[in-house]
Amino acid sequence: MTKKRILIFTMLTALIFTGCGSAAGSGNPADTAQSDDLTKTDAGAADGEALKIAIKTDIVTMDVQRTSNDYLVPMNVFDTLFQIIKKDDGSTEIVNSLADKYEISEDGKTYHFTLRDDVVFSDGTPLTASDVKFTFERMLTIPDGAQTDYAMPIEGAQDVLDGKAKELSGIKVEDDHNLTITLSAPFAGFIATLATPSTSILSEKIVTEAGDDFGVIPEKTLGSGPYVVKEWTKGSGLLFEYNPKYWGEAPTAKRIEVTIMEPQVMNMAFQKGDLDIIDCMMIDSAIVDSTYKTDEYKDRIVSVDRLGLNFLMLNENIEPLNDVNVRKAIQLAIDRESILASIYEGDGHLEDGIYPTGCLGYSVKNQGWLDYNPEAAKNLLEDAGYSDGFDMEICMDTSTPDASQNTTQVIVQNLNDIGIRATIRSVDHASFLDLRNSGEAPAYLALWILDYNDPDNIIYTFFGSKDNTVIRSDNYPDETVIDRVASAKTIVDDTERYAEYAALEKKLVQEDAVWVPMFSLKHNYVVSERVSRFTPHWAGWSDIYFSQVVLK
Repeated sequence: MTKKRILIFTMLTALIFTGCGSAAGSGNPADTAQSDDLTKTDAGAADGEALKIAIKTDIVTMDVQRTSNDYLVPMNVFDTLFQIIKKDDGSTEIVNSLADKYEISEDGKTYHFTLRDDVVFSDGTPLTASDVKFTFERMLTIPDGAQTDYAMPIEGAQDVLDGKAKELSGIKVEDDHNLTITLSAPFAGFIATLATPSTSILSEKIVTEAGDDFGVIPEKTLGSGPYVVKEWTKGSGLLFEYNPKYWGEAPTAKRIEVTIMEPQVMNMAFQKGDLDIIDCMMIDSAIVDSTYKTDEYKDRIVSVDRLGLNFLMLNENIEPLNDVNVRKAIQLAIDRESILASIYEGDGHLEDGIYPTGCLGYSVKNQGWLDYNPEAAKNLLEDAGYSDGFDMEICMDTSTPDASQNTTQVIVQNLNDIGIRATIRSVDHASFLDLRNSGEAPAYLALWILDYNDPDNIIYTFFGSKDNTVIRSDNYPDETVIDRVASAKTIVDDTERYAEYAALEKKLVQEDAVWVPMFSLKHNYVVSERVSRFTPHWAGWSDIYFSQVVLK
């Protein structure tokens, strides 16, 4: 058997694989009036001190349909039909937002929605059912759309995507506040998808009039949410202000200054009182341990369990990773518990499958099977014909956080301990994406955080179609299992559906060793004395809802 060099690519990013890049443009609405209401912010925005936060890198676009990374603007400027909230017991609940009420047919395919009648976009344009239809049709027709998957369950979506139809046959507008959406097949997670920023409802009038400026120029990128973007200065940051036309409860933070900072600068700025919230995932873990996990700050730490899974993907198109015994040996060789304890201070849970703790359909029966056992790993390598090991390069994204780099170093040592000659090579983010999307990244370390709380969100993304297996570079070959994953979302009865998802999880991870499940982590923040309450995103994203910050 030929021994080939293996490249493992590391990417830990915030969203959905999330990360930010350089801004595509900037605008300053302070120079151009949006409307009389928008140029006259209330006393809280004009006179009160701003809520100040920091991000590591600039956003690329404010248009949510053109990105799977930049959610800070969509979460605060736009609204969705539903919202997901995290309850006190840690579970999540879907509540109405722009949708006032809805009904589902017995076959699980037809959804009737009645919209709220008191919603206007920030320029005064009323929300109508036609805007909902326009939103989903635009997902399928804009060049390089990033949210296409969210419209695909709707009847007629493939025809629109292929250019055979201009309108979605599955959406019928009855009047300004009523519409029916029919799916091509039942999908129990559909309502949950309507609560993610990816399905933010856009105004057909605003988007059409803005043209190519939508998502680029703040005064032309308007939603119905609690905030408007007043400024976006490329490479510097963004300024948000309260939308006086917002239909919901007014937030206490009326003005938000978002500054782009290097991690070490964030820490100094927070210490000086120039930031109100610091995201511990963005700064050096050693600083978090020495400075913020102390008696001085313990009452100001806000923590949320991430609904996300860290994992090591293994590409089954590449020798020797096409051998299940080699993949199982790698599973047994990594000391996950030691990594979690030493690098992450135990702030998380070991995960042994596909769905992280807190995900609907989480199977307790599929946990507890994966142990650190280097001797058993060596035996499996010998059985596979690799008693002398093989060469393996682990490549890291140059923007990878310190904790991820440390994790990779431990993995390298673990693999060397069983005879796999692993080394580290850095690679830039763009190169990683090119290799992964082409299906040629032999393996990589990554994080997936749920966009909506349903097992479909993670298992279908990676294993729901042959194309999905390619663009994630797992290249899983069993088409029977792929078909089962695709069909599972159509099961109407939740008990039956979750049982099938548990069976698929066991097949994929325990029997076929598609990846090495690592852990899910807590997401810690520290707040300033000005903040009386802060509720992070329910799934633990770094992007936050400003309305969930209550100032003293």
